[in-house]
Amino acid sequence: MTFRIIFCLLFVFAVGATAWATVTVTEFPICTDAGYQWSPAISGDMVVWVDYRNGNLDIYGFDLTTHTEFAICTDAGEQRNPAISGDTVVWEDNRNGNFDIYGYDLSTHSEFAISTDAGYQDYPAISGDTIAWQDWRNGNVDIYGYDLSTHSEFAICTDANDQHYPAISGDTVVWGDWRNDDGSRTNADMYGYDLSTHSEFSISTAAGNQYEPAISGDTVVWWDTRNGYYSDIYGYDLSTHSEFAICTAAGYQARPALSGDTVVWTDYRNANPDIYGGNTDIYGYDLSTHSEFPICTDAAEQFGSEISGDTVVWIENRNGNPDIYGATISYGGGPVVPEPGTFALIVPALLGFAGIAFRKMRR
Repeated sequence: MTFRIIFCLLFVFAVGATAWATVTVTEFPICTDAGYQWSPAISGDMVVWVDYRNGNLDIYGFDLTTHTEFAICTDAGEQRNPAISGDTVVWEDNRNGNFDIYGYDLSTHSEFAISTDAGYQDYPAISGDTIAWQDWRNGNVDIYGYDLSTHSEFAICTDANDQHYPAISGDTVVWGDWRNDDGSRTNADMYGYDLSTHSEFSISTAAGNQYEPAISGDTVVWWDTRNGYYSDIYGYDLSTHSEFAICTAAGYQARPALSGDTVVWTDYRNANPDIYGGNTDIYGYDLSTHSEFPICTDAAEQFGSEISGDTVVWIENRNGNPDIYGATISYGGGPVVPEPGTFALIVPALLGFAGIAFRKMRR
């Protein structure tokens, strides 16, 4: 296995003081099979993805501790959009002629159906024993859930308008919601639901679209078009009820993922955002230090990043077809604690300042 290590220095400037920290990004391939691999998800040391090696869409996995790859579901139907939490993998599956939600227990090697309603069920998300997905059974797109501990299904949001792309952390489910849109599909908002209190709440109803959220603990992130055609990354702290910008760089920033204090996303700043399949990159942001850093800026296309702890995974096109790559992120050299009015600057570091250091190791 080949590793590539990138060192960056993050500087934060204030009047009379400079603080700094080092970010080390250690990159590695996860699956480079000849067939394409798509839609990675990660929880702890387990990575799962969609795999086309058998001529249809299956679910495969990889254990980062043992460096072993394994099949999870190779049913003749299509399996797509996996999500994982602990030992449980879930995905959408069309073996019954429409898309349903299925699951797999990695500890018992057993597969099980979660929802096989006549309408479509797709885009599942999972946290612990709770699964959420978007559901078409009522003629529009709603959010439904399932409790693995009680084997019970329940509605989360069945508003007359569409709700899309749920994400879940603990007792909180979030999604993009079209209830305030005038039919032009230009005003999706961010809504949430507390499973412990059975209460729904709005998170962001800013102009433009707030869409495709991710959540970890009390922090919600999403992509946002309030500033114009190209989307940015915004966030919200559920404990303080405060919204904040994460990245408003030029070009698109899309599909954020979040674990703890680290946000990652697909970034078009180094590409032509009007050309599909350009040089998209993976960037990250540390919420505790308010500092941004590159994760992968290879000349090829990187997109679809997900994160768990200090490990990021994404879809990578450097080998001519989509593969799954990963990286670990480590911080060192002392914390960056910006004061009000300060700003962060990222400088790739080699021997103190200039360049990017690449070191390859094999094992």
